[in-house]
Amino acid sequence: MNLTNLFELQTIDTQLDAFRTEMAAIDSKIGQNGAVQSANQVVASIHNEIETHQMKLNLTMDEIERQRIKLAQSDSTLYSGKIRNPKELQDLQQEISYLKKSIADLEDNQLNQMIEMEELQNKMEQAKQSLNGIASQFETDQSQLSARKESLQANSERLLRKREVVLVSIESDLLTRYDGLRKRKNGLAVAALDNDSCSACGTQLTPSERQEVHQPSKLFFCPTCGRILYHK
Repeated sequence: MNLTNLFELQTIDTQLDAFRTEMAAIDSKIGQNGAVQSANQVVASIHNEIETHQMKLNLTMDEIERQRIKLAQSDSTLYSGKIRNPKELQDLQQEISYLKKSIADLEDNQLNQMIEMEELQNKMEQAKQSLNGIASQFETDQSQLSARKESLQANSERLLRKREVVLVSIESDLLTRYDGLRKRKNGLAVAALDNDSCSACGTQLTPSERQEVHQPSKLFFCPTCGRILYHK
């Protein structure tokens, strides 16, 4: 009974399990651009704010222009000399006063809207810069993940070829027991004896148990975790 080959098989299978786990984790990350999508949504949201704000600003500017035209017309009428009725003149002067105040209020509002627009545009610029950075990092990460996956696949294929060679030297009944233990023991069927202890669970062996482990023709199972113990 050659436990060295069985331990080598366990070492290979442990590496393959680790490679499969890492590749599965990589697969879950490849193509997932949640951060990029979120950054895009921020840019789109600010863009909508700017469009809405621009519409309000345009309406304010249009209203100012309308009021200025009306003021110019009222001024022209006032100084034309055509109106002589004191009541009509008073009403026209009040209208002119109202229009000037209204235009002043609208211009104040326009100024505030322009300041807010500038703040939104700065916010948009920052959001775009953030998006560009996140997108660039995403591309870099994806490239690195793909390269790592290719490396894992190549190493897995190499180990699988090595595994086929090792399998030939292991008795079928021993292989059956090994496979059964692998299923029950979370992939680890064979553990090394490390400083007179089971490397899997840490159980310290008695002197007589250590002697049994050293017998190459006999299987010895850890009294605590039930794994096959191998003495290097």
